[in-house]
Amino acid sequence: MVTTLIVLLSASCNSGRQVAPNSIAVSGVGTAQSQPDMARMEMSFSHTAQTTQEAKIVVEQTMQKILKILQEEKVEEKDIKTLSLDYRVEYDYRNGHRIRLGQRAEQTIVVRVNNLINAPERLTSILDKVVALDKVEAHDIVFDIEKKADLFKLSREMAYQKALEKAQQYAGLCGRKLGQVLTISENISNDVEQWHSLNKTRNVAQGVGSAFSSEDLSLPTGEQGVTSEISVVFSLE
Repeated sequence: MVTTLIVLLSASCNSGRQVAPNSIAVSGVGTAQSQPDMARMEMSFSHTAQTTQEAKIVVEQTMQKILKILQEEKVEEKDIKTLSLDYRVEYDYRNGHRIRLGQRAEQTIVVRVNNLINAPERLTSILDKVVALDKVEAHDIVFDIEKKADLFKLSREMAYQKALEKAQQYAGLCGRKLGQVLTISENISNDVEQWHSLNKTRNVAQGVGSAFSSEDLSLPTGEQGVTSEISVVFSLE
């Protein structure tokens, strides 16, 4: 996995915004980027029948079909979660009149697919099979980085190292030597670009009796990253 680092810095040297006598204050921003290695998607499916029980049975059957597909694609149970389960009366409006169509049952689940870098075809394979099911929608597909803590460690380290280099340069310009760290604080530590949406649309595909080919679906995930900004005060000797 290739990692790219971008660092920006600002500093002061015992003039202007001085923190304390015989000290130098610097702030550094480090950004670490990497290719997303996981994706989260929502799957919604519903059915309308004369009774809630009838609609519920069909939705449960669809859920079992989806679970079988996910099991075949080696998606672990911990990566599958029900987001919502809804039962309501379904109406239609015709010529200004409300007409009861039946009882509607709807379920939405969230699925996480890991290891996309080593097996990117898994995501399109799951989509192919799931949207081939009747009345199943796959939507809100977003990409992320599983071990983001490692990126944060890297961004903090780079921010500090560059801040140190900058402080040493300013100390030299002042004709002084850099001493020990007096204070260090983290100002910002967050995602640079949290989500990369697939085609930037809510409904990626709808199963209406036929599936789409994975060859027709391009998955350019680009890069995502995290950024850390720190402030460090060094003493001057």
